[in-house]
Amino acid sequence: MKSDDVQSDTAAVDDVQAERKLVFISHANPEDNEFVSWLGTRLIAAGYDVWADIFQLVGGETFWRDIGVAIKDEAATVITVLSRSSYRKDGVLDEIAMAVGTGRKLAKPSFVIPVRLDDLPFVDFPEQLIRLNAIDFAANWADGLARVQEALVKAGVPKENSAQTSAFDQWRGFRMRQSGATVETAEQLSSNWLRIIELPQHINFCRFGSDSKAVAKALSSFSTPIVPRDRLGLSFANAASIVLDDGPSMSVEHAYEFDLPKFLVGERQTVPGPEVRRGDASNMVTNLLRQAWENFARSRGLLPYEFSNSTGWFVPLGLMDGNKSTYVDAAGKSRWKRLVGRSEKRQVYWHFAVTAYANLGDDPHFVLRPQVVFTTDGNSPLDSKARAASLRRSFAKIGGMIVGTACCWHS
Repeated sequence: MKSDDVQSDTAAVDDVQAERKLVFISHANPEDNEFVSWLGTRLIAAGYDVWADIFQLVGGETFWRDIGVAIKDEAATVITVLSRSSYRKDGVLDEIAMAVGTGRKLAKPSFVIPVRLDDLPFVDFPEQLIRLNAIDFAANWADGLARVQEALVKAGVPKENSAQTSAFDQWRGFRMRQSGATVETAEQLSSNWLRIIELPQHINFCRFGSDSKAVAKALSSFSTPIVPRDRLGLSFANAASIVLDDGPSMSVEHAYEFDLPKFLVGERQTVPGPEVRRGDASNMVTNLLRQAWENFARSRGLLPYEFSNSTGWFVPLGLMDGNKSTYVDAAGKSRWKRLVGRSEKRQVYWHFAVTAYANLGDDPHFVLRPQVVFTTDGNSPLDSKARAASLRRSFAKIGGMIVGTACCWHS
């Protein structure tokens, strides 16, 4: 080969390198997108012309052709982000092979700059990069950024005067695309709301053949949920069922069946007949739901306890095997919660309890609130409210019990 030919080839390589201005960032998408957004925008703000798929590839491009052109023909250097997410990804490995080959062709050993993002062991680096000095971001991103900028200066990567003006636009474009990339998927919600799957379509008023005081006294002993109003009783059950189950000695003079949704908005449905305003109607139905809940709790063996403004229901000693409840958590793991325990120091049993508040609306539900009750024998609550309050302040943290217990009762 002639000397002139060698000089000509060397000059051609120098000209090609002189035209290269791009800082190409190779990484795992989408796992390392947040880091690349952070690093890329800071390099752009420093004046570098940065290429990263999260900035440039919006949609419709010929993916690998664009990447190949960027690495082979335009990149002054390739920053390869190595992490536990990226080091085995085929796309990242292909980009590394392309970058290493381009560096050899350009006779530029520092063409590839490895960046270690997390605790990926150095021995797990791809073979082509294992001998290169990697910049470590695992401990401190700011220190890593400073070292990357030093490496770019040392490699002679040119800066673009107009690059700073595009930094914000590229970052904003990435964020807008990211926020718009919603995925419809089912998720499990853990809540202290216990949904009422379906309310009855109708509600019933019964007018009894006694005065209002006698009616109220009699209805208070009924097992069927029912709310007194003068000589009337409001219930989800019909008149025949009420008399059969609870009031064989009480006569029903008249029965009215109302459409429940209309009743709840205060719409009068019979003339003559009872008229109930919207607020009163909602309170009466909520009362019925509370009674139904209490019947349910009682049927499962729970015992009542009167708190200052509500009735709670607690788990007595021995109701459940081992005094604990098993349930499946949001991750699908089987877990358990103890619902009754003993404090030898205080000489009391503590019991998980719950209060329930009915809530009507588009999605009717009970709001369940965890409580704790103390007994001396596992069944009889303490007589002293003051002592119970003092124990409650210093005792168990029970917030996590509610979901498992509700599931247990409902099974």
